[in-house]
Amino acid sequence: MELPPDLFQLCLSPTDSSTPVRFQAGIAMAAGALHVEAFTSLDVAEYEVLGHCRRELLATPRAVGVSEWGGPDHDRMEATIEEGFWRIAWRGETLHMVAAQWRDGFDRNARTWLVGPSPELVRAFALDVARTTNEPRDAILVFHGSCWQRSHELYRATQQASFDDLILARSLKEQIRGDFQRFLASRSAYEELGLAWRRGALFLGPPGNGKTHCLRALVRELNVPSLYVQSVKARYETEEANLKRVFERARQLRPCVLVVEDIDALVNAGNRSFFLNQLDGFEKNVGLVVLATTNHPERIDPAILDRPSRFDRKYHFDLPAAEERAAYLALWQRKLAGKVSWSASTTEALVGRTEGFSFAYLKELMVAALMKSISAGGSFDALLEQECVTLAAEMATRKTAMGPLGTVAVDVDSDD
Repeated sequence: MELPPDLFQLCLSPTDSSTPVRFQAGIAMAAGALHVEAFTSLDVAEYEVLGHCRRELLATPRAVGVSEWGGPDHDRMEATIEEGFWRIAWRGETLHMVAAQWRDGFDRNARTWLVGPSPELVRAFALDVARTTNEPRDAILVFHGSCWQRSHELYRATQQASFDDLILARSLKEQIRGDFQRFLASRSAYEELGLAWRRGALFLGPPGNGKTHCLRALVRELNVPSLYVQSVKARYETEEANLKRVFERARQLRPCVLVVEDIDALVNAGNRSFFLNQLDGFEKNVGLVVLATTNHPERIDPAILDRPSRFDRKYHFDLPAAEERAAYLALWQRKLAGKVSWSASTTEALVGRTEGFSFAYLKELMVAALMKSISAGGSFDALLEQECVTLAAEMATRKTAMGPLGTVAVDVDSDD
């Protein structure tokens, strides 16, 4: 099989809705008696990485690629082939693949054409690719910009989260873990009673009090595929269309966890009805766990907040009481043992002076004192007391500036 050298140039110019038709005709002409079939979404590159096939990029027609910097954590140029022609070795058989991308108006389209000796072989290969690459494995699927992307970084952050170093008020931690452990173990009981085996939980409370940490630790403990909705806003797609994509993908992975962080910002008057319709699915949502967070429960529609069938449990992450503040400071004292130390009397004084501090502010207290200790040295007891006064003044200024309905907000992801 030999394709014309200028195939991509001919097919991609001019760009219009006939592009896939011209591609199909050009490939079919070269394929002769071989079977040609087009697919909208096949991650053959990931399939190869997993060891299920081998690809060989052919020299003709010339491939079209793009390179970009991998960032400071992956300090190298990473190349991606956007248009190319490959020979594929799979289970003793040989197939060919053409991949191309183009724009039609404001839409970006992509197609994969597979060429093989029979329809059965082509479809068997495509089906195995789709099934094998469907689950995120060592990644979390993140929805943003109308599409899903695998985030290995978010997965690693989740795997590092633990309930062991999470301080929560009273028995909240044990309650959350127990509720979901019982849920996962009770599928047969749900089905015997004719109940849909699904779950929804809403984490509420001011920022900086452990919602995000708890969410990540819970996702790790549940140990099922996880999806994270970052945004459903897009320039050329409706929010309803994107919400449909979100729930359709989640249903493909059941049982799974669907995380909706800051639900008050995601769900609005324009998309609320559609979101509720998707959330209310009975049989189609079996095995779906929806975990949502909010710093502003007063902004959530009562149809979401107050109807138990949508979010069965609401967990309140309040500002830590004296007992939790003491436990959190003790946790830091264990972490820093052998590096810095402070007296029990200082801990007792800090517990009394930090009423109204979130866990994030308590963390900032420790970090700021550590930075001062590194740069200037001195008594760590004195540094803690100085930073406590500084942060208390900062909090008072913030509350005054934000008004009576404002909440203290800090950018410390690990504590919220």
